[in-house]
Amino acid sequence: MGGMGTRTLRVGVAALAAASALAAMPAAPAEAAVYSMIFPVVGDNSYSDTFGAPRGGGRTHQGVDIMADKMVPVVAVADGTVGWMHDEQGGKCCAMALRHDDGWESWYIHLNNDTPGTDDGQGWGFAPGITSGVHVRAGQLIGYVGDSGNAENTGSHVHFELHDPGGGVVNPTPAADAALRIDEPLPAEWEGHFWDDDLSVHAANIDLIADLGITRGCNPPANDKYCPTRSLTRGELTAFLRRLLELPPVGEDYFTDDGDNIFEGDINALTAEGIAFGCTETEYCPDAPLLREEMAEMLVRTFGYTNPDGTDFFVDDDASPFQDSINKLRNHGITVGCNPPDGSEFCPTRTLTRAEMATFFARALEIGT
Repeated sequence: MGGMGTRTLRVGVAALAAASALAAMPAAPAEAAVYSMIFPVVGDNSYSDTFGAPRGGGRTHQGVDIMADKMVPVVAVADGTVGWMHDEQGGKCCAMALRHDDGWESWYIHLNNDTPGTDDGQGWGFAPGITSGVHVRAGQLIGYVGDSGNAENTGSHVHFELHDPGGGVVNPTPAADAALRIDEPLPAEWEGHFWDDDLSVHAANIDLIADLGITRGCNPPANDKYCPTRSLTRGELTAFLRRLLELPPVGEDYFTDDGDNIFEGDINALTAEGIAFGCTETEYCPDAPLLREEMAEMLVRTFGYTNPDGTDFFVDDDASPFQDSINKLRNHGITVGCNPPDGSEFCPTRTLTRAEMATFFARALEIGT
């Protein structure tokens, strides 16, 4: 890190607008064997892997039973179009299939068919507006847990199935284990650039940096997700900063561990400017989660913040090699600490989420709160 200078950035919102045409930051590669989705039940639940277990009549279990109370919300696990439905009130209710935009299909069986508080078979298990042919998005309310069909004597649950694009039934348990869980169903329409940040307190700042092209999402080519709760990596920060500064490629390779990393060009460009620095003398650790103290150092090098009075704002950063930059960041109001409302601690070695970084960027550009 020695010998690296500080770059002072003087830039306004108008000058940043051109950044919107820059390429999107790729998401971290998912495991090929696990289907990426939102968990289908929003509320307390339990399940175990019973795929392939024997059932009556010589058949086997083709899904996973997610046990939950009646009327607990059921949501679409992916964007798609409602296919077949068993929707006769008082009859063969309630089940449905969702044909995903990517060719997969999910089935939701044993949805509620009772009037709330009864077992009368006269209820309606689907959310308002859910009919065959309707397109829904991931996380949207589609129905409610129940005990319809042959589940009347087994306890309320959703029998959930996954079918691959070829029509084959696959074990949904690994996908359920890895699924994104949300606290409440997402609206059918969303504001801003991304659908998965609506519940985040950082949503407005995420949209602000997306407006400027600093980020365009985490799931190319759709780029309608931001992955707000995922830890920001050291490599991802270099991509954010390079887009902001519009830095050209450089010929020098500074680190030994980023040759196969998508952010190698960003890392080298930021290092050449004296902004990025390694985790060791020879390695950058591009996939390691970014620490708050590292974020402070890189932002100070980017924006040239100062702390003329030498004020020490926090009680927990004395051992940090980046204490000076932490104080400079606080002096300019980019951070107010990690323990509101007291604000006496910075938590220098804590990692950052992508959502938190959006707010730091927005404050640094004087466009957010």
